[in-house]
Amino acid sequence: MEAMIIIQADLNHRDAYGRLRLADLEMHRDTPFEDIADRDDRVLFVDGEDAVYGRLILERDAGWLGEVDWSTQQVVESWPPATVGAH
Repeated sequence: MEAMIIIQADLNHRDAYGRLRLADLEMHRDTPFEDIADRDDRVLFVDGEDAVYGRLILERDAGWLGEVDWSTQQVVESWPPATVGAH
């Protein structure tokens, strides 16, 4: 069975090529990007209720980036749907 990695990201925090900038985000200070990239699992980058599939890449000058397939944005559904005030 294929596993999936979920990485929190800011989908608006991108480089000029549309790749997600991850290495400079405080929330990823301790994220083991190298270990995650070495695995052959799918990566889902999540920003609130928005998500996009992709993979981790390492750029010499930029650090860790999320190279994503923007055509997969908003194709993930969650059940039951989130509702405000649900217990």
